[in-house]
Amino acid sequence: MRGGILSVGLVGCVGFAFASGCVSVEDHRRVQAANRTLAAEKESLHQELFDERSVNDNLRNKVAFMERELNGNSELLANLRNENDLLDQTRLMALTTLEDMQSRQTLGTLGMPKLPADLDAKLKQFADAHPSEVSYDAVSGTIKWKGDLMFPPGSDVVKQGSVNSITLFSEIIKSDAATGFEVIVAGHTDNTPIGKPSTRAKHPTNWHLSSHRAIAVGNTLRKSGYPADRISVMGCGEYRPVADNATPAGKSTNRRVEIYLVPRGTIVQMATAAGKSAVEVAAGK
Repeated sequence: MRGGILSVGLVGCVGFAFASGCVSVEDHRRVQAANRTLAAEKESLHQELFDERSVNDNLRNKVAFMERELNGNSELLANLRNENDLLDQTRLMALTTLEDMQSRQTLGTLGMPKLPADLDAKLKQFADAHPSEVSYDAVSGTIKWKGDLMFPPGSDVVKQGSVNSITLFSEIIKSDAATGFEVIVAGHTDNTPIGKPSTRAKHPTNWHLSSHRAIAVGNTLRKSGYPADRISVMGCGEYRPVADNATPAGKSTNRRVEIYLVPRGTIVQMATAAGKSAVEVAAGK
């Protein structure tokens, strides 16, 4: 009887131990699954943190770039304002010179002779040889180039055809007949504002564009061998039209470059007089 009771007890103990062992395995499996889940979540959080850091770095780089660009634009704006002030001063002085000259009927009224006959003849012959591009005013001693044929739209790069005609013109004004003269190169535009951002970056206003075109023509004369100290340039923008800007034909006519032949020393004399007048005005005289 005791043996039977002992056997039953042993079986019960074994059964309890086995049952206890099964519970531990399930708990272990649940812990392992939870650990795997936590590890995956941790990896996911690490990846998210890495992505956020990358985004943050990109944003910082963009901010730094925009700050540098803003500083550069501020500096460019300041330079353009200074350039505009300088161009405005030059324009006013040059306009004073031309207005004084144009208020008289001929160069002879300045107390100096008109263009010599042989120089006048050569300029007429030159204009006749380039009728679609050039016109000549013998009274004022002015050669006028049509801007649409001379430059691409919104550009200050002289077309090759005009480079050739300017070079031929320079041979005339380098001749002995033109020894007593110098030139004023005046650029003009129509009244259409500069629209394209790429053009506005180079020529913020029509004053700039007209001045830069005059400089380009002056440089072409210089490269052809005409002395730089006998070249003056000015930009009039849209402010001296010769036709109605309300029509396309009028706008085309107003886009031009004029070269005035004036007695040597005229520019220096006029600039000196203008400077003296400005000083007197500033001094309240």
